[in-house]
Amino acid sequence: MLLKKLSFTLLFLLPSLASAEANNQAFIAPLAVESLLLDITRNSDTFIVVGERGHILRSADGDHWQQVQVPTLSTLTAVQALDQHVWAVGHDATILKSTDSGQNWTVQYRNPELEKPLLDVLFFNEKHGIAVGAYGLFLRTSDGGENWVSELHAELLNPDDKEYMDELKQEDETFYQEELLSILPNINRVSIDGTTLYMAGEAGLLAFSNDMGTSWQRMDIDYSGSFFDIKRTQSGRLFAAGLRGNVYEFNEQEWIPLASPTTFTLNSIVSVDKRRSIILGNNGAVLTIDDNGLRFSQTDEGKSLINAEVQNNKLLAVSEVGIKNWVIKD
Repeated sequence: MLLKKLSFTLLFLLPSLASAEANNQAFIAPLAVESLLLDITRNSDTFIVVGERGHILRSADGDHWQQVQVPTLSTLTAVQALDQHVWAVGHDATILKSTDSGQNWTVQYRNPELEKPLLDVLFFNEKHGIAVGAYGLFLRTSDGGENWVSELHAELLNPDDKEYMDELKQEDETFYQEELLSILPNINRVSIDGTTLYMAGEAGLLAFSNDMGTSWQRMDIDYSGSFFDIKRTQSGRLFAAGLRGNVYEFNEQEWIPLASPTTFTLNSIVSVDKRRSIILGNNGAVLTIDDNGLRFSQTDEGKSLINAEVQNNKLLAVSEVGIKNWVIKD
């Protein structure tokens, strides 16, 4: 099963790729546009996508793509643009930055010894941002990414582990810190709505923060499966989606399960307009959500859809087989 951002691991690299990494050069792949691509973002005039082997591609129209030189071969899992500033994160705890809409990139942070991938990145402005990933990996910057500081958020622990960890902290602080690094859940996605941050992760992790992620509060939910996205849409509705087609909506008091028409894993929530949202998933799953409920459709190829941007009445999506686009039907 293809799971959001963690599903594909590079088991080997061709000699030419290894040589390129050693020389800090990007490997330009002629079929990168058809490769595993894991995230997409846009600023005012450019679409930017990232994926396996450090692939980064740019487009002004969503139809014609150009691969750019990138100083890494680590799989890139997420990308965010703020005006001309763009950040990409991925495996080996890699963080890249571009100051010219993704044309040129530099490495800001890389720590393969952690053996933890970063899975999402969110900047609040050009200076302040966070990057999150596996086993509670949480990095923060206050200078645009020149320096990153690691944070441990014990408040994200599964409630079933909290009593044990509280006792351990009183007995042995050093062992507590080590155990915390291995027991915190994977953080798959962070999103922002005004001044509120939302987080989705494994083992039923849904949380929010009202202080830019300095502290978090877990949200109670009667579900222990992984979530891969959480988002407040243009309609004002807050959704979370994840494993086995599970979709939940928060009614400002509790999470309510919606009657999902699929059991395919769902990867990303895309807000189309004030009345419609689309959730993309494995096996080409496309869920449309509006006031009439959830409607299921499936792409002809049946390949996993990871994330997307809306362009006029089209959906521009990244998938396990590259970039796909189609017209959004009413």
